[in-house]
Amino acid sequence: MRAVVFDLDGTLLDTMAISPRVYVDTVLALGGPRHTPDDVVAMWHIGPSPVVLARLLGRGLREGELECYYAHVERAVRQARAFPGIPEAVAGLAARGVRTAVYTAATRRAAELKLEAAGMGGAFDVIVCGDEVAAPKPAPDGLWRALELLGVEPALAAYVGDGAVDLGCARAAGAHGVHACWGTAEPGGCGLPEPGAHAGSPAALADHLGGPH
Repeated sequence: MRAVVFDLDGTLLDTMAISPRVYVDTVLALGGPRHTPDDVVAMWHIGPSPVVLARLLGRGLREGELECYYAHVERAVRQARAFPGIPEAVAGLAARGVRTAVYTAATRRAAELKLEAAGMGGAFDVIVCGDEVAAPKPAPDGLWRALELLGVEPALAAYVGDGAVDLGCARAAGAHGVHACWGTAEPGGCGLPEPGAHAGSPAALADHLGGPH
């Protein structure tokens, strides 16, 4: 592999208890209905934050309301942490000359807040966010954009993510999909009905990327 692109929430960062709650709390603060974190996770790949918020609210966003969301993000990301072994895995890839990137459904502003809070700001060659592409995952647009910026063909790249939508994106782009199992709460960890390699820990990524640990 000449490049490895990572999903953000649930793959690089242990934020799956944080990020859905931000949406729940924002919608309530804006006078919308009460949702559960599971409701949010079920729909948050439909597009970037403004699209998800509008769906949860059942109406379009009004002027200034997106700032309410970012205020909740800024408070919540104080708890953001990288999964154990992720900083070392990313640094190890870079040491081997492998380009690294992030492609996330999050907006640029939210993604950068999370990465900085987790101590990984500046750790990647490229970041592509959901508010910068026309079609959300599993469409390949964002992954193609990241690889274009890296100067790497999809066949020589891997996309690492924790959801079926991530593996679908990798397949649609012509890249290798790797299921990040380390953040899942499911028994067995890797029960996705999508083809692709499964990595049980960040250190195990090397087994799927054709290089030494």
